[in-house]
Amino acid sequence: MQPAYLPWLGYFDLIDNVKDFIFLDNVKFNKSSYDNQNKIIGTNGVILLSVPTHAQHGRMDTMINEIKIDDSRRWRKKHLASIEQSYRKTSYYYEIYPAVERILNGDIKTLSDLNIALIKLFSSMLFLDVNFHVASQINNTTSDKVQRLINFCQIYDSSSYYSPEGSLDYLDTPKSKELFNSAGITIYFQQFKLVPYLQKNNDFSPYMSILDALMNLGPEGTRDVIRKGSCIKTLT
Repeated sequence: MQPAYLPWLGYFDLIDNVKDFIFLDNVKFNKSSYDNQNKIIGTNGVILLSVPTHAQHGRMDTMINEIKIDDSRRWRKKHLASIEQSYRKTSYYYEIYPAVERILNGDIKTLSDLNIALIKLFSSMLFLDVNFHVASQINNTTSDKVQRLINFCQIYDSSSYYSPEGSLDYLDTPKSKELFNSAGITIYFQQFKLVPYLQKNNDFSPYMSILDALMNLGPEGTRDVIRKGSCIKTLT
């Protein structure tokens, strides 16, 4: 899975249901995705937090792990101020904010390193039992994305692969299923159902960053919401 910035709850459902989680940092950066942005609930509605970046080879041809953070824009101070103003009156602000502040105020230079550090932080807060791996550090050079997933499973002796639902466009094909079957690997896919939880506004706003749940519910309450929404199907 691509390392996303301050991901939503469904991202952590993927992490919670696997033994080994691989950050796909050596795939192309997509500026229109959540690679470098996500949403929180501010005083006057939803706020989009976006990390400014430099693309080494142009935005369409640069891998996520090659994307540099553009610190000339003073975005770190702005993001922290937005988070503070949005959540300082919530029940778990003083438990969550200092750890996030340390990472955002750190000296991380690349987008993938920033995202991975934050995801590992939140996973630790949630007490998720998982082994993290980074794709660019694994010897798996095939250009075929289906075979690449199979190779990852074989490297970590896994007989199953848990896929986000968005990947079914290339996994739910006769050829892909035959390749996985031949390798003895079962494909499971995510059908996460977001359970509404207490937010600062009366109307529930879905698909916010996990920060929103952590600030309002704390780690234990957030983990409970994630597990209540978990739904796994077998690809047949």
